[in-house]
Amino acid sequence: MNLELIKKAYQDWTMNKWEYNKAHDYYKGDTDAMRTYKMVTERSNNKANVNFLKKFVKEEVSYSVGNDITYISKSSSESIVNDIDYYLGCWKEDHDSNLTKNMILYGTAFEICYISNKELYAKVVSPRNGFAIKNSNEELVYFAHIYSLNDKEFIDIYDNKFIYHLDGMFNQVKEPTPHIFGVVPVGIAELSEEGIKDTIYNDIKGLQDSYETNLSDISNEISDFRTSYLKLINSQIEEEDAKKMKKMGIIMTPKDGDADWLIKNINDSFIQNTLERLEKDMYQITAHINHNERLQSNLSGLALRSRLISLEEKCKLNQKALTNCIKTRLKVLFIYLKIMFNKNYDYRDIKIKFTPNIPQDDLLMAQIISQLGDKLSTETGLSQLSFIENSKNEMAKIKLEQEDIFEGSRLLNNDEEVDIDE
Repeated sequence: MNLELIKKAYQDWTMNKWEYNKAHDYYKGDTDAMRTYKMVTERSNNKANVNFLKKFVKEEVSYSVGNDITYISKSSSESIVNDIDYYLGCWKEDHDSNLTKNMILYGTAFEICYISNKELYAKVVSPRNGFAIKNSNEELVYFAHIYSLNDKEFIDIYDNKFIYHLDGMFNQVKEPTPHIFGVVPVGIAELSEEGIKDTIYNDIKGLQDSYETNLSDISNEISDFRTSYLKLINSQIEEEDAKKMKKMGIIMTPKDGDADWLIKNINDSFIQNTLERLEKDMYQITAHINHNERLQSNLSGLALRSRLISLEEKCKLNQKALTNCIKTRLKVLFIYLKIMFNKNYDYRDIKIKFTPNIPQDDLLMAQIISQLGDKLSTETGLSQLSFIENSKNEMAKIKLEQEDIFEGSRLLNNDEEVDIDE
């Protein structure tokens, strides 16, 4: 283990960690606009928090991996697909969603594979708690997982043979733990080489701060109407009389006196236009659409799908970034199956298929499949339909049903022949 290299990478990570923490704060709704909002003494000081960042991140997670990931064998091997489903069945159902959320929020996310009770598991680590070290060929050499236990910091360093256990001062706290994988058992899901600079957080941070500040200001202006100043002309009242008149809702003025409320003349159109402009800019920059907009009642599925083209293209980039991580997952899984069960699989035989969780026009797709006829295999055609999770399993079910029908028909025909002979 190259400890000096790891220490240098740790220092760089420590210097940049604040930006990941800031993104995490914004995801929780703890924005600069809310933290530094200017309070006015003795006046209304409401703070309106509107978390567009969380909304956009959750939408992209839902669109990208809302439907289960499908694994397809290029060599049409049934056992390899079944084993992937079986041996990853112990993982949490929301594992891919959590991995995608961290990737979209921070630009990078990590997946550590490990063995527990002879089963393969994985946990998601954000760049707030880990960093990777690569060589000049962009190959992963070390991965550091930083965590706290009893208010003390510890660091686990992964390489291709061992897991080294260190404290916050890089002192070894126990003997290295060997692992069976022969590679660093960590997958990296990375949106782009720009990292956190190419994220929703970085794109809309300033717009969200402006939106929350303006919304809070107008909210307080409206609230302050309750304590508007009373303007008295040619009149003078004592403090006790003012309290009585406020309670009774009656104002008594001299013959030549007058009373009026001193309030601000607020241009609500200007404020509304400002808020709408900020909101519109956030939707445009993130390529999302506002589902609260009123649509025509007779819109077709294809028309609805066309509104999502930009978001769908963006989610495809998310899926490609996830694919790089899932390839490492499969590589580690197949090493595990080889050593534990003597099963030989090649991760390159697997095609990873995502089904976007957006409106799908399955009727149109079914018509296309029908028109292609024998130019398209049944398995490939079934895999294009959104409600088919595993086309190979579906083919097996079709084959089984056809065999049952054939057997039933054969038995019926035999019975008829016996009746005729009698």
